[in-house]
Amino acid sequence: MNSTWLLYDASCPFCTSGAHTFKPSLEKRDCRIRPLQNHTVMKLLNIKEGEYLPEMKVIGNNRKVYGGAKAVVYLSQKIWWARPIWALSHLPLIMGILDYIYEQIAKKILSWGL
Repeated sequence: MNSTWLLYDASCPFCTSGAHTFKPSLEKRDCRIRPLQNHTVMKLLNIKEGEYLPEMKVIGNNRKVYGGAKAVVYLSQKIWWARPIWALSHLPLIMGILDYIYEQIAKKILSWGL
């Protein structure tokens, strides 16, 4: 597995829409996009059937698993116009702010029932 894998919650319309929006850009950069509910992915990440999936995951080409804002930051280094997010994430406190923003968006989506 030398490709990067973006893994999203297919039961979430917001997540599915986001994955499909960025699919062309990411696939050009050797990133495969799969739902977290894919049986191979579930087995790989030890996800149980019906388990709550609170965040997107990325398996980097370095084979490390990133979740939530860290996953977004990892992907941002692959697209030229998103690289400022990657660069800013290395400044003190910024990763904490990005984690907070990701969590707030996830809570909103959950409260909307999406």
